[in-house]
Amino acid sequence: TLDLKILTHFATTDAPFMMECCVRTENDKKGGHLAVRKSDKQLILRESAMCADEDEAAFQDISKHSYFNTNSLWIRLDKLKAIIDKYGGFIPLPMIKNKKTVDPKDDGSQAVVQLETAMGAAIEMFEGATSITVPRTRFAPVKKSDDLIILRSDAYEISDAFVPVLNPGCNGKAPTVSLDKKKYKQVGKLEACTLKGIPSLVKCTRLNSS
Repeated sequence: TLDLKILTHFATTDAPFMMECCVRTENDKKGGHLAVRKSDKQLILRESAMCADEDEAAFQDISKHSYFNTNSLWIRLDKLKAIIDKYGGFIPLPMIKNKKTVDPKDDGSQAVVQLETAMGAAIEMFEGATSITVPRTRFAPVKKSDDLIILRSDAYEISDAFVPVLNPGCNGKAPTVSLDKKKYKQVGKLEACTLKGIPSLVKCTRLNSS
């Protein structure tokens, strides 16, 4: 959603690239977080798949890495063109290796490596890139069944602008949900278990299901 206040701020700062970030909660600890590269103080994005196994606990430490990428990005097209021209028609983003299975519904199927890039990682290519912290009204992530059940519950409402927003009854913080991955990882399995409706979560702080 276009926010004219954010647009005005972006234009005023004259930054080449700006990332909208939210404060990390336990629900977001596996998402990519913003960091500062020590060698040149450049903002960079770290994704979980880029993290060594021994560093996973530190990666998920929301007190150490407090801000995560919402994937809402503001870019000056003239600066983008300059980078694309410099590198011969593309942006050299860091390659991410994700371990997957051929059939995402079957953990026992052939193991494969999925190669991908994250668009937010482009922040490290723009000297002078910046970020802003936005409220949860700007961001309602759905990356797994844990997120989906929260969004479908009464913890969220649909605003007059037809945008999902956190129910005021949650006091500004969405509940933390942890569902059994083997039972509820796939949307179809989650829906089969909630045929009679989604449980009320507006007064819930944490829900664990196994």
